[in-house]
Amino acid sequence: MTESTKIDIRAETVRRLLRRASSASLATMMTTDDQPYASLVLMATDPAGQPLLLLSDLAVHSKNIARNANASILIAEAPGDRDPLTLPRISAEGVLDIVEESGLKARYLRRFPSTQDFADFTDFKLYRMNVSRAHLVAGFGDIHWLDGGKFLIDPGFLAASEAEKDIIDHMNSDHADAVQELVTAATGKPTEGWEICGIDVEGMDLRKGWQYERILFPAPTASAEEVRKGIIGLLKSARS
Repeated sequence: MTESTKIDIRAETVRRLLRRASSASLATMMTTDDQPYASLVLMATDPAGQPLLLLSDLAVHSKNIARNANASILIAEAPGDRDPLTLPRISAEGVLDIVEESGLKARYLRRFPSTQDFADFTDFKLYRMNVSRAHLVAGFGDIHWLDGGKFLIDPGFLAASEAEKDIIDHMNSDHADAVQELVTAATGKPTEGWEICGIDVEGMDLRKGWQYERILFPAPTASAEEVRKGIIGLLKSARS
């Protein structure tokens, strides 16, 4: 295996952890004494793979960010019945900025519908972490730093939020049965009640309550038409 292949595999692991995460440990610096402070937050991602957080101005971490926007998040693979220290995890570093893009907020709310109850309160802000690098622990002795440019992706045509919304609304409204087929094929279990909550050039994110799945397209996409062909390809494979 070449070194470039190893780097690609590491980047894919980082992206997978970021995309599949629904929560993360957020580390900020206290305003009072610069001591580290960790908190649990719900996390989505933007089309490039950067973390999105909806935070209240009243929270300790938000007050810390207002003074020092440098932060880190810890994401670990769900252990199930396995030793968590044997599984991949990342610590991503970056700067948290408030974003006011309606498309990104809609993306966050689709992943966490319960936050709609307070998302429009004046004290709640949507933050995006502009990731500089990530520290990957992929297993015993398999430890690496990766610059953001190695694992973040170009959002491509999905930089325009309307394109993502149109695809998701169409699939969830007009092809709900096909969505269930895709999840059944991915999990090996009969399913119902799943919806697509996010689309990016590499794949799609789906949710049912607090359950989440990630399904990759057969190949990266560059247009809505390629997404359609990718979904058709996945369905053909599921039905064969």
